[in-house]
Amino acid sequence: MKVYLIKASAPGDFKDYKKMTGGPSQNIHSAAACTPAWIDIEMTDETIDMKVNFKSDADIVAIFFSTPDAVHGYKVASEFKKLWKTVVMWGLHASFMTLEALKYADSVMIWEIEWIWEELIEDFSKWELKKLYQRKTPVDLATLKPYPTHIIPLSKYNRTWSVVVWRGCKYACAYCTVTPFFKKLRFRPIDNIVEEVKNCWAKYVELHADNLIADREYALELLRKLAPLKKTFFGEATVDIAEDKEMLEAMKAAGFKYILVGLETPDQEALNKVWKWFLKVEKLEKYIKIIKSYWIEIDASILFGFDEHDKTIFDRSIKFAKKIKVQWYRWVVVTPYPGTRLYAQWDKEGRIITKDWSKYDGTQVPYKPKQMTTQELKDGVYKFNAATYFWKSIF
Repeated sequence: MKVYLIKASAPGDFKDYKKMTGGPSQNIHSAAACTPAWIDIEMTDETIDMKVNFKSDADIVAIFFSTPDAVHGYKVASEFKKLWKTVVMWGLHASFMTLEALKYADSVMIWEIEWIWEELIEDFSKWELKKLYQRKTPVDLATLKPYPTHIIPLSKYNRTWSVVVWRGCKYACAYCTVTPFFKKLRFRPIDNIVEEVKNCWAKYVELHADNLIADREYALELLRKLAPLKKTFFGEATVDIAEDKEMLEAMKAAGFKYILVGLETPDQEALNKVWKWFLKVEKLEKYIKIIKSYWIEIDASILFGFDEHDKTIFDRSIKFAKKIKVQWYRWVVVTPYPGTRLYAQWDKEGRIITKDWSKYDGTQVPYKPKQMTTQELKDGVYKFNAATYFWKSIF
């Protein structure tokens, strides 16, 4: 039997950002890792400009995508259905919008893929494929297998790889899909991670966790055991890591060079309302200076479109950005992804103006802002981008 795993990725800003950040797509590689050894695997990752092989001789075509790529993913599925292929789906969007996904697929997998993917393959081999496969309990991360590196070679990812550290998050920000999807925070055995990093042959390794410092003692032990491997690491963490000198020293010693942080907005009220109260605006400049002093580059996301934002937010954000001086800014329009509390709230209020998922890429406005027009939000984001890009170039 043969399966064909496809990471569907539509052309546009969302794809360009994912490609730039490097590393393998988590979903197809998670599926490949838990595919039984007797199954042949073909893989395509459109994020890195690989082309879908519509002539594949696979028995099962599995398509994976997030919300911004859903429309494109459905088109790919429809093409394979015309060829009489068995099409299955998995991912954030398919898990939250299951009935919609079932219109385009023979079967949909919900939540974490481990063990339900194997069950689906077994059922297919017996001509007993079910419409729905759903995990009832969170995956024990001690059972995770390393991502295979021989199907899509490391060179396709510029020798950048990704290794799962843990799943879930201890916070529950209103606009985030992580907690609704993974349910609870779980950790992978440290020795398993170290062994996988040692054997992946990549120069640059993402330690994949939505907040690397969610458990301090675990993170410190992990970094200390990774240090002898002489790799270059990057990942995500909350900016209050600056308060932990021991952690920053351990990151520096391990070869940690780049960190993605969500600064989000200089509006404290907005942060509080979306449950990101732990981020204190008045401390951010100090935190950034401390992190940079350890030669760690900072990539900061700045969000626009919270209900607390009016037209003054753009000038305030420009002033804020120039003051704290991070190396990279990623401006993003607050987007109400299905599955989040923000989506449920704005949908109930009748403020979702389109469910064309291609407009949910973080650059467009698929909802009615509360204190400005849609066009004013678009214009303000453009103003911020132009101002910070020009300033950053000169700096």
